[in-house]
Amino acid sequence: MTAVLIMPEILCQRALERVLSYLGDEGIVLTSDTCRQALRLVETQMAEGAGPDLPARCVARIPECFERPHETIPDANPPLRRGCIGYD
Repeated sequence: MTAVLIMPEILCQRALERVLSYLGDEGIVLTSDTCRQALRLVETQMAEGAGPDLPARCVARIPECFERPHETIPDANPPLRRGCIGYD
């Protein structure tokens, strides 16, 4: 029978996972440059303290470190027109 090795979750790993998940959900392509930038973000935040709030601090700094895609809302199609269905 093989023993199951249970490793404790590493706080910096959780922070990096949260940052990369957030970026992916925002539509940012996760290239090697993007991943290195995410690693630098986590490293910078760890230098300020590796407390339990590390993942939240990393996610809060994402807008300062990454350019997020701009969302545009398409025009209504067909154009909306005011109408009457004959009720008085």
